[in-house]
Amino acid sequence: MLELVALTGTMVYSITNNFPFSSWGEALFLMLQTITICFLVMHYRGQTVKGVAFLACYSLVLLVLLSPLTPLTVVTLLQASNVPAVVVGRLLQAATNYHNGHTGQLSAITVFLLFGGSLARIFTSIQETGDPLMAGTFVVSSLCNGLIAAQLLFYWNARPPHKQKKAE
Repeated sequence: MLELVALTGTMVYSITNNFPFSSWGEALFLMLQTITICFLVMHYRGQTVKGVAFLACYSLVLLVLLSPLTPLTVVTLLQASNVPAVVVGRLLQAATNYHNGHTGQLSAITVFLLFGGSLARIFTSIQETGDPLMAGTFVVSSLCNGLIAAQLLFYWNARPPHKQKKAE
């Protein structure tokens, strides 16, 4: 849900400020992916009606945020809320990795692509939008993704302990 809030904030802020699609287009596709995953989680838990209600509510919220009814200050606040959402999400992951002493099944390719992508987004945000809030969000994201990447390297050879079967 934190990821969905962050993606929605980026997308709405970018559309409202008339930024080029190339500066926010990935947020659209990631948002579609994230709401699909949210629906599927509810569906496979046997809560399909709840999943449909979630999709309907999210669509309504998105329409209101994109409408002229929503003041620019609210949209800006939503974008600014991305920073704590990214930090909390990544720090929770980092704390779990530290507590476990390993990164589990975390994909090295995914982690390093996220890290490299967020570094590239700093540059593209500055070039395409010139917006310090957008660039700042990607700076914070890069730092947090860098922490996860550093943990992945640090725990590279660490494996989760095997669970012992109880003797009957």
